[in-house]
Amino acid sequence: MIKLPFRHELINGIGDPEFIDFRRATPDDIDAVVDLQNRIVDALPDKDLYAASTREEYLTQLREDVCFMAEHDGQTAGFSVLVPNDPDNPRNYGKYLGYDRDQLAKTASLDLTMVAPEHRGRGIQRIFNKIRIGSAVEMGATEGLCTISPDNPYSYRNFLVLNFEIIETRTMYGGKQRYILRKVF
Repeated sequence: MIKLPFRHELINGIGDPEFIDFRRATPDDIDAVVDLQNRIVDALPDKDLYAASTREEYLTQLREDVCFMAEHDGQTAGFSVLVPNDPDNPRNYGKYLGYDRDQLAKTASLDLTMVAPEHRGRGIQRIFNKIRIGSAVEMGATEGLCTISPDNPYSYRNFLVLNFEIIETRTMYGGKQRYILRKVF
């Protein structure tokens, strides 16, 4: 498991070291999260790849879920959310699969990861996934679920290398097609 805060060293395109710092996010990060979403959506060629959230939805996540930030030189490089294995949380993806209360209590949802366009390809989403899986296991989860657009091969590969598998395809998030993936811990 990756303990936070965590500093990840990279080598940039000209051979110089760069660092991405990972930490827990708090409600004080709301402006940075909303700004990150806006930058990502503005850069998307296909807006259906992403289901945008409201400021209020992000505040709820920052208060109730386990959220993480990635920063590079003080700027937001990424944001990620883990919905704990709580049977009463309406954002537990096990509800889409008809899980009973006992199974919901063992299921964590790897809900969202956003990576700033200028930081893509640096392994940030994969590190977020490892952090979230480790956190879910610490909370007693025995499986993790996530959703991914079929048109987002980058995210799909980042979960595939961690042994997630597609268990269902369905329409979600206001009519968007999504895979539901699962990993048993």
